[in-house]
Amino acid sequence: STYTVLAANSGKIHVFPDLSQSCTLALPALVDGLEYTFISKAVAADASDWIFQTITNGNSFLGGLGFCDVDTDVIGTVYPNGSSNDFMTIVTPGAGTRIHLFCDGTNWIANGQVFSNTVPSFSDT
Repeated sequence: STYTVLAANSGKIHVFPDLSQSCTLALPALVDGLEYTFISKAVAADASDWIFQTITNGNSFLGGLGFCDVDTDVIGTVYPNGSSNDFMTIVTPGAGTRIHLFCDGTNWIANGQVFSNTVPSFSDT
């Protein structure tokens, strides 16, 4: 399904339940100062993905995410390319997953940690 993130909800924490299908989150138009936090209330890995999408052409994700593979305890960092990645996909997020997004008026800056069996990714439309 698709969830439209509203500018009016800036500053609020969005709590994800255990989803029954992957969810695409359409971010609002770029406005300097918008910020959102998304957390999982799962007690285990969710079977569905979180897919964040910018809706304004010509902007992308900046920043990056910390990642812990819950199967192997491998820890790493994932970065967008800083120029065209307008999708951020969190695959089967587990408990402790937290994504913070901040808009600088031109792009979305991603920061957070992902606990999953699969590395999160940034990609183009």
